[in-house]
Amino acid sequence: MRGALVLLAAAAACVAMPDPQRFRPDARPLRGAASRGLHGAAFPLAMMGKIIHEFGLDLSVELQKTGNVVISPLSISALLSVLLLGSAGHSHLQIRRGLHFEDYLAEEDIHVSFQRLLDAISNNGPHVTLNIANGLFLQKGAGIIYNFTQDARTHYNSVVSTLDFKNSSVAATETINKWVEQSTSGMIPRLYKNSLDPMTTFVAVNTVFFNGTWLSPFTPAYTKDRDFDTGAEKIKVPMMSGTLNVKYVDIPEYSAHMAALSYQGSRQAMYIILPKEKNVTANLEPLEQLLSAENVNNLIKKMTSLQMRVWLPRMRLTFKTSLRKALTNLRMDSIFKPAAADFSRLSSEQVWVNDVVHETVIEVTEEGTRAAAATGSDFNRMGTSRVFIVDRPAIFFIRDEESGVPLFWGRLVKPEALRG
Repeated sequence: MRGALVLLAAAAACVAMPDPQRFRPDARPLRGAASRGLHGAAFPLAMMGKIIHEFGLDLSVELQKTGNVVISPLSISALLSVLLLGSAGHSHLQIRRGLHFEDYLAEEDIHVSFQRLLDAISNNGPHVTLNIANGLFLQKGAGIIYNFTQDARTHYNSVVSTLDFKNSSVAATETINKWVEQSTSGMIPRLYKNSLDPMTTFVAVNTVFFNGTWLSPFTPAYTKDRDFDTGAEKIKVPMMSGTLNVKYVDIPEYSAHMAALSYQGSRQAMYIILPKEKNVTANLEPLEQLLSAENVNNLIKKMTSLQMRVWLPRMRLTFKTSLRKALTNLRMDSIFKPAAADFSRLSSEQVWVNDVVHETVIEVTEEGTRAAAATGSDFNRMGTSRVFIVDRPAIFFIRDEESGVPLFWGRLVKPEALRG
């Protein structure tokens, strides 16, 4: 039997929403590292952050799409790392090099490091929720190797289920969609709109759900319609505003400046890199290519804390795409070729990857907790000459501050107005 593997990476961020819901998927609860039998030598979290950052930047640059581009480097890296467990030969080499894992790193250390990273950054608190879920959906009797599913459970906390794609493709697809919908708290209700091919033998899904409240929130009463210049036209969007405590750095060598808005607990923050050229452009690629992990980390070290007048669109960003072409351009082409793909550690049958589908949804609003909202009310009585107005295309990312992992990375070109 020959069959296709389907990889689906979903991601959802609900930023500064009140009273975040706790995530309760039909899955085993995330266990602590001590109970999961860690073996091998994990490398530092900051090293994982740099690796995932570089891969995410590569992928974003390859996605030559017009308009908004929003991805979750963490979600896609985790998904491909699960696939790495089942690959061999040239396919294995291509995946690990594409993911920026150097040849000298032992494979076991890679998976142990990812395991520790996922344990470290997952959060389910009253003000910030970050949940990462992996689902493996197998065709009944498809010859999936037991060691692969066990390793996926151990290192990536994967939920493993058997479905009948061959005889009930519609029902199997619906089961996967419902799992994704629940894992993202309803933000991605139908990741896969068409039924999967009956020849499908294996579907791997990763979801990242983030829900955070601002450390310094905006006040809804100050949100007013304002022009946003896309470079091609000016559109009206609800623009949040306030005098906030932010981290800031001017970047004259990039003709840009950057501000960071932290979330409650200060473990995560949204960074916005805003060009300062007089001529507004939607082409952010030249700027983006400068943003290596090393350069971004150096810029963050230079940031200072201050109060600043900030304007930011109240918006929703959605992005869905096939990653097949981009991954092929990143020299991971063999996994898509029936005659070249080597997943002999995943299945006893000849299988290959049919596609990698990624969908991201991000919502940005003003709300925070009641205690924090009082800080935002100082807008009318606090003056400052420093301003940061996001009314033109910009690059943004949501980052785990301890590891440096970019949870989300995007090019904001045309915000979709999110009205209350």
